Amino acid sequence: MNYRILAYPLALIALMSFAPAGLGEPQPARQSFAEWGGDRLAWTCDFKGEDSDGFDKICAYDCAGSRKEIKIDKFDHCPASIKV
Repeated sequence: MNYRILAYPLALIALMSFAPAGLGEPQPARQSFAEWGGDRLAWTCDFKGEDSDGFDKICAYDCAGSRKEIKIDKFDHCPASIKV
């Protein structure tokens, strides 16, 4: 009897046992670097100056070469640095 005829189906059954059962849960889309870094990276910005705006005070900061401003109450002190 030719045993190769029986060996092929047995080999296929053995290989199919290692196949995944189903698709499973879908994987989330990968984030771009800008999206990923938005909530994981923090820049420390140093205080540069302040200005008065009615009942508010505007505190200016230098964030790696770009300017960032925050508004606080006129009677509060500007923080020495902020994280963005």
